[in-house]
Amino acid sequence: MKLKTLAVLAVAGISASAFGQGVILQNIGTGAGGTNGAVFMPGGVKFDGLVNNLGVTVTGGPNPASLQPVGIGTFKASTDPKGYTGSDLGTFQLGAAGAAIDIPGVAAGGVATIRLQMWFDGSASGGLFPTYAAALGAPTGLTADVTFLQNTGNPPLTPPGPLNGMPNVTLTAVPEPSTLALAGIGIASLLVFRRRN
Repeated sequence: MKLKTLAVLAVAGISASAFGQGVILQNIGTGAGGTNGAVFMPGGVKFDGLVNNLGVTVTGGPNPASLQPVGIGTFKASTDPKGYTGSDLGTFQLGAAGAAIDIPGVAAGGVATIRLQMWFDGSASGGLFPTYAAALGAPTGLTADVTFLQNTGNPPLTPPGPLNGMPNVTLTAVPEPSTLALAGIGIASLLVFRRRN
């Protein structure tokens, strides 16, 4: 009797652990015509995912204070098994289509907080920047950092979907520190000049 009870508990524990994490499908990515937001370049032009790539670092968790890397790490064209990350105008796809990704600390079927740190990574397979930080600090880097809520699935009962919680994202250039310093000096000069008059 004790052996049967132990076996039942073990099976229940394995089942619970298999589906104990929030899961999103479609890897981490967006689909053309979906309800998720799109990725835009400066000037409001959609990111051309047909010929270009994004670098994306993905973290997730139950709330913004508990974000951890999800099981796919940092993706670039050179680290994605497909060899590309862009998939269509305004869209991207990390990893194989339909791959299930667990979100640490989120119950299956629950709501996860997802953070995407994205950068424009060019069209070459080697990419332009190795990391988000490198793109953020570069004069030619185009980046975006977005956090949003995402419903997860509970396979096999509820198949997870794409990133339908993702808003529109615009990749922007961050001004160099020297540009900011020059602007500060200009404003200070104007204030001094105005005070003298």
